[in-house]
Amino acid sequence: MEKVTFLKSKWKRIKEFLKGHLDLEISVKPSAVKSKLINNKIFKKADDCTVIIISDAQSSPQGLIIVPFLILLFLFFLGPDDMFSSLGSLFITLGLFSLLILGIIYYFTIPSKDIILKRYQGTLSVPGFMWKKGFTIEFSKGRFGWVGTGGSSGNLDMVLAVKHPDYLLKGAKLYGHITKFDELLSFYVWYMDRNRPLPPGDAFDPYRERDFLRRKAEGFPPPLYKSYVPTPEATPEQQKEREQYWTDEQYTEKFEREEGSTWYDPQIHNDWEETTYLKPETKNPVANRYVKFIFNDGRIIYSQTNEDGSLYEPPESENFEMLFVSIKKP
Repeated sequence: MEKVTFLKSKWKRIKEFLKGHLDLEISVKPSAVKSKLINNKIFKKADDCTVIIISDAQSSPQGLIIVPFLILLFLFFLGPDDMFSSLGSLFITLGLFSLLILGIIYYFTIPSKDIILKRYQGTLSVPGFMWKKGFTIEFSKGRFGWVGTGGSSGNLDMVLAVKHPDYLLKGAKLYGHITKFDELLSFYVWYMDRNRPLPPGDAFDPYRERDFLRRKAEGFPPPLYKSYVPTPEATPEQQKEREQYWTDEQYTEKFEREEGSTWYDPQIHNDWEETTYLKPETKNPVANRYVKFIFNDGRIIYSQTNEDGSLYEPPESENFEMLFVSIKKP
């Protein structure tokens, strides 16, 4: 029997920190995207194809205007009479005027500062700093992490960020309707998993039927990313129809699995044979137990027995080892 850790342990989070990036997975259920958030200071658009988020991570033109303007006002009206007589003071004044002019120019010429998630294409686009060009990456290949900034309370604010694909020390902060970096990443991953239903929130309600029919036409392919929370369909009827292909129980993580391991999928493992496990001493079924199949070629596939102790296991022609899994709390 093998013991595994229930859900995400502290050690798992430490390992993510040490390796320098976060796993692309739905670790928590994200807050709902409400329709009132669309066309305001957070979302420009949110449907089944594209989400556009207004980024506030870039340099603010208001800051470039207000700060030097207030300093200049202070110097002119409250500063000493001879403060402009020295060369150093003159340079400081010219510098403040330059910042003020730069802020005004930037205010009228500021490019669009949008974070764009394209669900069908699987891409993420982020804006550049000031007038600089941003970058676009394949979401599945993105390396996400967090950066610490000083919060208004004096504590460390951990902000979700993505690395530039070509420059080690460059990247961009990511924003949305959520402040916690792990919850925001869960929202990004859920939305970008085109094989799952749309994330929670009435902003997506007008598009759920169309998204369901698109996935149905594609044969309800299995999810692209791990999830530690269920991702149900909008209605019980849709849920029942989709569960003919895959279920939330099947694709919701119950414990930490090895990287590269998978769950039993009847669409893929259609040559597996049904077997019933009984306890030797009582002949009662070994019900609702997780099972781990380890193959000689390195594959690891998990499954679970039902109430009758039955599951499907690989054919005898494949060389494998079978272990029952015992879940321990972290």
